[in-house]
Amino acid sequence: MTATAAPFGLRPIGRLGGGTIETRAYPILSSESTRICYGDVVKLTDAGATTTIQKDTGTTTATPIGIFLGCQFIDLNSKQLTFSQQWSGAANTEGMAFVVDDPTALFAIQADSTVNNDDLAANAALVQGASSADLSISRVSLDISTAATTNTLPLRIVDWLGGYNGDEYGTAFPIMVCRFNAGHQLSLIASGSTAAAPSAA
Repeated sequence: MTATAAPFGLRPIGRLGGGTIETRAYPILSSESTRICYGDVVKLTDAGATTTIQKDTGTTTATPIGIFLGCQFIDLNSKQLTFSQQWSGAANTEGMAFVVDDPTALFAIQADSTVNNDDLAANAALVQGASSADLSISRVSLDISTAATTNTLPLRIVDWLGGYNGDEYGTAFPIMVCRFNAGHQLSLIASGSTAAAPSAA
């Protein structure tokens, strides 16, 4: 049961219809100075010669390509290939980010308040908390006060984690199962657009 607010971002837990969650590698430019942690929402951006990812700091207007799981880069101090759950924003070589960009992915996310029965199947916005550098995790949560039929909101509420009979139902800050709403940048992946991520591996 979740009686305290301790957001952890978006944690992939499965996909609609079952099967393996799809991930993809996207480039991060060495000039990217914003910290990105496990569970943060990321978006595509045109960097001229390449398409790269950045942390998506949107709330009601987020345009996600997916969920950041970690990255690899060459540490300029140790000169070693480094794997990390966060892109620190410090000086490194250009890296590759590992992103869940599966349009059918389901994820767990903590709501910032109690969720009512009529909030299920509604759309909602994100609350953008500052990522934890020490723990390398996101602090993004579900803004339940925005739950509505507005189809431009980035999240779709699916269920409580564990359902009606689970420990999260009726708690003050429940962990919910959500998916990204239809549209946004995920539609590029769903349609197989090669323009979506020309540098992706």
